[in-house]
Formats: sequence, C-alpha cells, structure tokens
Amino acid sequence: MTIHELHGTWGRGRVSELGACVLSWEPAGRGEVLWMAREAQLRVGHMWHGGIPVCAPWFGSGRGEVTVPFTHGLVSRVPWAMDLLEQSDDGARMVLTLDSPAVAHLPGADLYPPDLGYRLDARMDRRRLAVALTVTSPTRAVVLDLALHPYFTLDARGGAVEGLDGVPFRDFAAGAELAVEDGPVAVGRHLDRVYAAAPDVTLRDPVRRIRLSAEGATSTIVWNPGPGGREVASGEWTEFACVEYGCVQGGSVAVPAGGSHTVALSVEV
Repeated sequence: MTIHELHGTWGRGRVSELGACVLSWEPAGRGEVLWMAREAQLRVGHMWHGGIPVCAPWFGSGRGEVTVPFTHGLVSRVPWAMDLLEQSDDGARMVLTLDSPAVAHLPGADLYPPDLGYRLDARMDRRRLAVALTVTSPTRAVVLDLALHPYFTLDARGGAVEGLDGVPFRDFAAGAELAVEDGPVAVGRHLDRVYAAAPDVTLRDPVRRIRLSAEGATSTIVWNPGPGGREVASGEWTEFACVEYGCVQGGSVAVPAGGSHTVALSVEV
C-alpha cells in the first residue's frame, strides 16, 4: 500500500493512500504528535489504531435508526486517489479523493447514495497540521455521520482535555447517561464520550500541550480504551488519547441533494 514520506526543514510526516490517513506529523524540534499502535496493519478492508483515520458515512455503530455491519464507516477501508502532493522546506500539502464506486462492494454501502464523493485536504508545517474532510452528495439528500479520529501521543496517565466545561455529553463507557462536563477530562482511563459541541480544546500532559480546533463539527469525541481494553496491546493505552471532531449521533449532518459538508481539524503544538 502506498505511503508518502514527507520532509523538509519544517519536519517530517507520512500519509497513506489507504484510507487517506495521516499517519505521522513530526514538526521540527517537537517530536511525533500522532500515535500508531505497534501492531497496526495497513490492510485493505480493515481499520487500525493510529494516525488520523477518516470515519464516514457513519461513525461508531451508526445512529440508532441505521443498522451498520461494522464500526466507523466505509472510507478508511479502501485506497484513495492522490490528486495533489506538494512539499517544500516550508511544509507539505496533499489532496486525496474517493468516489462511492470504490466502496460499493463493502457491506453497508447500500445504505447511502451511490454517488457520494469524498475529498481530504491535509496540510502540515512546523507550526500546524490541518485536515479537512468534505463529503458531497450530488443527487440525493442524505444524513451523514462523519469524523476525523486522531490518536495523539502523550502520557495518558497524566493527561487531560481542557475546554469542554459546560458541554453535555454521554459516556458510552459508563452507562451513556446524559451529563454536563464541569472541568478538565482526565484521559488515563476507559473513556468513550461524545460531547454535544465542538469548542476549541487543549490536550495536555505534564510536558506537552496540543491545541485543537474545528470548523463544521457539531461533536467532540474523547476516547481511551483504558487498562482493561483489548483494542490495543497491553500497556499501550497509556501512550495516547483520541480527541476527535465530527458530526455524529444527534449531531449528524443533513446534506441536501447537490450539497456538501466539510469538517476541518486544526492541530498546533
């Protein structure tokens, strides 16, 4: 599977055509920002834990009225086309696209219009990583769940998310009852929270602060499998946290026929 290695005086990065996944962003002098499971295998038809997977046209197990065959959608499981690749000493930019016929063979594709189009625009430099996902529905109105699902490198045991105060959420790791956040969210435990807003937040541990913001998102998701989780190898849960932006569950987005929707993520360290 094609993986593009990017580099310049700004730093280094890696992008996979499979799933249009940004695998790595290492701005000069600041270390790797994204995390990848050591046992991750980039294989067609599968997802993995690490980088910034793209979740669409559904997220998780879908919205209650939609029964889906597996989690997190279709588009991370197939190769995308690299339409643009530019890099210099100042930074790099990639544009990848995908048409629905590329996923038509996958279970669940028939639940969505057969002509959806996907575009991922990723830019990285010494200061910032910016990723924007656009989904277009040329002929039919459709309700979509979509999200950008980054895994961030940090010491989860001392990590927390700041900036979600006052935002309602459901934690699917703890009964999914509606609650309202009242302070920093410690990430060194089993968490599966969907917040009903997408404010600017900061993910920090004792040595690093990662500033996150979004456009076009209605939801923030905070996830860590915790010490009892089986999603990653034993002990790896301490090395990362997922803070994601998207439009999921009650915040899913209605795209009119001929319309599109974009969710954009900005990361600064």
